[in-house]
Amino acid sequence: MKYIFKTIGLTIITVLIILSCKDEELIKDKNTYLYFSTDTVYFDTILTTLGSVTKRFKIYNTYQQPIKISELYLGGGTSSFYRLNVDGVKGDNHNNIIIPGNDSIYVFVEVTIDPLNENNPLVVKDSVVCITNSNFQDVKLIAYGQDVKLFRNEIIETQTWTSEKPYLIVENVAIDSSEVLTIDPGTIIYLNNYSSLLVWGRLEARGTLEDPILFTSARFDGDYENSAGQWGTIFIHPGSTDNLLEYVVIKNANAGLQVGFPDLKTKSSIELRNCMILNSASLGIYSFGGNIDAYNTIIADCGMIALGLFMGGTYNFFHCTVSNISAYYPGYYQGGYKSRAYPSLYFSNKYNWVDLDDDFRIVDAVLERDLNLNIRNSIIYGTRTEEIKYDSVTSAAFIYKFDHCLLKNHADSLDYRDAGHFSAVILNEHPNFINDSIARGMYDFQLDTLSPAQDSGSMEIIQGIPFLEHDFLGNSRITDGYPDLGAYERYD
Repeated sequence: MKYIFKTIGLTIITVLIILSCKDEELIKDKNTYLYFSTDTVYFDTILTTLGSVTKRFKIYNTYQQPIKISELYLGGGTSSFYRLNVDGVKGDNHNNIIIPGNDSIYVFVEVTIDPLNENNPLVVKDSVVCITNSNFQDVKLIAYGQDVKLFRNEIIETQTWTSEKPYLIVENVAIDSSEVLTIDPGTIIYLNNYSSLLVWGRLEARGTLEDPILFTSARFDGDYENSAGQWGTIFIHPGSTDNLLEYVVIKNANAGLQVGFPDLKTKSSIELRNCMILNSASLGIYSFGGNIDAYNTIIADCGMIALGLFMGGTYNFFHCTVSNISAYYPGYYQGGYKSRAYPSLYFSNKYNWVDLDDDFRIVDAVLERDLNLNIRNSIIYGTRTEEIKYDSVTSAAFIYKFDHCLLKNHADSLDYRDAGHFSAVILNEHPNFINDSIARGMYDFQLDTLSPAQDSGSMEIIQGIPFLEHDFLGNSRITDGYPDLGAYERYD
């Protein structure tokens, strides 16, 4: 009896093995084809010498039996700008890939474009070719390449950057002391991860409304286009003075603009006209005892503080728009969204500094400098209850004035009845921008029809500053005699 059961068991196992082997027979019919998740993989504009994000597509076997890809390779061969990875295996040429029945594999694609010596983007094409049972199938690869002028960890002397082709900063570029970097209208400056522009000498960037100058991240394909914190900052070094930014857009930095450093010996100065600082991971502008004059300037969507004015200084913000409307901002390093825990504006005449003495011992120091802050005909708004905070010491001057402004601050930290510091303030009313967040598409900080900021400015503030007679878009502020608050004048 045991022998009979043993014989029956062996017979069943043998039958299963035979059936299993039959199921595993490869499809050899020339009329069978693979299915692809896409017919074309597109890459946004890729800067020369920098790699792209990784794109992927899937290859499906829709049959019950396994199928073999005898060859999978890049059509461009060894001269291709693209690179492949098939199910975790790197290489641009793969053979004898088995896809089980009703299964699939991933194909990952990257592209790096060598300098092309062309000023305009060029289309770089290739294809991933699959040969199965003598059938040729392919997936098209399309990328747009842009040649750039590369600066890598350099100290530069006096020169002019033009709009002929974009500039790429890798690591840092420093303008040497006593040297001047002039940037022409329409110039684009890309900065790689952690890279900054260090101004030891002087920066003069004069864009126009039609051709603004752009500082932005070097990665702008896919989700990178609007991800904050992809590069460092523009740093105005202590002692660097008479810097000018006009019609300049600073986007996706960790901190848009740093003016000065905790140093009581020297001061830094800069003037901003018709500028935008957008989507900074930490601060839009932060200054240590610097001198800043800003006109018709917009600072929006900062992960921490839009305006951080530490250790005193002299500041004039006229017809500026500060909008931290988004309660959450897209964080690059955080890999998602992060809640903003700081006010839009912080100002102080002191700074708590930790340093080392001559014996390398940690010393806590309070650095003090007189503060003189004037914010006029401007808007400071955000989602937090308290969007304006300050701190001060009595041993240094602490002068500030909000004159004809729309402000958001429900807390009791500021006494808006104090005529010495506040005049004609609109408190806690929504400015009604047309579009105040990149999450809803392109920014537009012009005023909507119901905005309380309309006709709420003072004409006296404009007098003596000729370029303030027109708003960010060049519209007249003096035609009706009642300028609007912020960087834009409302026109129907």
